[in-house]
Amino acid sequence: MSRLATGRGDGPVVIVIGARAPYMHRLYERLGAALDRPLHVLACSAREAARHWELPEPEAYRFAVVPGLRWYRSAVSNLYINPAIVPRLAALRPSVVVVNDFAPTMLMAAAAARWLGVPYGLRTDGVPETDPGRRSRPHRAMRRLLVPGARFGLGPSAGSLALLEGYGLPADRLALAPLFPAWEPGPAAATPEAERPYDLLFCGILNEDVKGARFFTDVVLACQARGRSLRVRVAGDGPLRAEMEDRLAAAGIAAQFDGFVQQAELGAVYASARLFLFPSRGDVWGIVLQEALQSGAAVLASPHSGAARELVAAGECGAVEPMTVEGWAEAALALLDDPARRATYRARAVPALARFSLEAATRAYRAALAPAAG
Repeated sequence: MSRLATGRGDGPVVIVIGARAPYMHRLYERLGAALDRPLHVLACSAREAARHWELPEPEAYRFAVVPGLRWYRSAVSNLYINPAIVPRLAALRPSVVVVNDFAPTMLMAAAAARWLGVPYGLRTDGVPETDPGRRSRPHRAMRRLLVPGARFGLGPSAGSLALLEGYGLPADRLALAPLFPAWEPGPAAATPEAERPYDLLFCGILNEDVKGARFFTDVVLACQARGRSLRVRVAGDGPLRAEMEDRLAAAGIAAQFDGFVQQAELGAVYASARLFLFPSRGDVWGIVLQEALQSGAAVLASPHSGAARELVAAGECGAVEPMTVEGWAEAALALLDDPARRATYRARAVPALARFSLEAATRAYRAALAPAAG
């Protein structure tokens, strides 16, 4: 019997990831319950170094961390090398494998799939604006090895699909599997604006190179310079926390710093503010924008994220402005002084968010997996 025959049939679907995020757990639970065969998720690391998510035990899928090495490059970038992925896949005899992005472990997983004679698909969050292949020869080498053998491609945004198509995957083999919040909005989302104690909210890793935390601080201080001392809340942790606390305190701004916030508590955090600022300098997507919108907060975002372009701007459900401190201070104050505009944004957010849902992502995975799994 050929390796192709032994590797297909009723073998499990195997998804190889770097580390789980809360929205991934939600997707895999829904997908595992919908498939006609087991779903195994193999991770290169138990968690991302800068995240402290508490995730429940899987019920509809099986999860394992593969031994290996991790090179921590930044709060949002890790390089994984897990040779044990090869014998693990050989033992599972999958019907199809999905690899995520272009780490060496993903290349090993794709090679194992080829050796076992099973198809594999390639998923990436990447977008042309942040494509590391423009400056990294190793990335381009892995891309050349991974893409030609991929049966299908998955991406959370139009930018991700454009990137995969630019890499050489035909458009008719690509599927849009959107990202979505890991939690549904609760009663707090309906909190009237008059009962929201904060004017401005920042939520994310407190760094500048990706999240723009220092820029956020500059905007708050610029608002104060215009005679408006705003009530500020910052949820998250990172290298700039002490600097942000010191600068705001020195200016006499009593800001609330929460540190890292677990998913179950995020709804109340977003619902405590009237305006959410997202000064991203390069997020491939930006789930926090969805979380803020579904919690009833207005949003002001930079154009440097997929969610800002494809959700907020496309759905006209928030403001997207170039990143200048004075421009953002003016835009933030204008939004805070215009309740009618904020109400319009809230109404438009409902149909806009519906396009980026757990159900849509599950459908995309099932549609991509069915032909490959045979």
